[in-house]
Amino acid sequence: MEVIAARIRTSLNARDIDTLRSLLAEKATWGEDPEGDSFCHDRNDVIRNLKRLLAEGVQATIVDTITGPHGIAAHLMVEWPNPETAREDRVDFFQVYIVPEGLVTEIHGHDNRDSALASILN
Repeated sequence: MEVIAARIRTSLNARDIDTLRSLLAEKATWGEDPEGDSFCHDRNDVIRNLKRLLAEGVQATIVDTITGPHGIAAHLMVEWPNPETAREDRVDFFQVYIVPEGLVTEIHGHDNRDSALASILN
């Protein structure tokens, strides 16, 4: 799991979309609400959304990762291009990558370290 965590951190921080894509399962999802507008239903949606965010000037950096039996908790710092419209809940937060068999199948945000750790440790 440490190797996958390092690859996710390195690829996201370098904006290396091709490597990040190779770490996602075909049916990987991203988001909390499957009915929501921003929910990504598969790998192509995830990559499309990430490319859109980067094109808009969003800069996300993984500053730390913690691994557990179910996946990876990543501490992210995000710089939004316009602080006036920045998502306050998504400036300094945790993102969890669920990795059951070598590829990421789910990505979702957590407001704090404890909830992120609970989702990868339990």
